[in-house]
Amino acid sequence: MSQVIKNKILLIHVATLPNGKKVAHRYVKRKSKGAGKQTTGKLVLKKYNPILRKHVEYTESKYK
Repeated sequence: MSQVIKNKILLIHVATLPNGKKVAHRYVKRKSKGAGKQTTGKLVLKKYNPILRKHVEYTESKYK
C-alpha cells in the first residue's frame, strides 16, 4: 500500500464561483521516475476544469 501512495501526487485547484461558493477540484497523477528530472519546488500543471469549463493551473499538494 505504501508503494502506491509514494508514486502519486495530488493536484488541486480552488475556485470561487459567481454565487460566492468555493469549489475544489482535484487530480491524482503518478510521479515521473525519469532520470534528470528536477524534484525541487511544487509541480504546477495547466489542466481543464470541468466545473469552470476552462483551463486553470493546478498546484501540487500533499497526498494523504
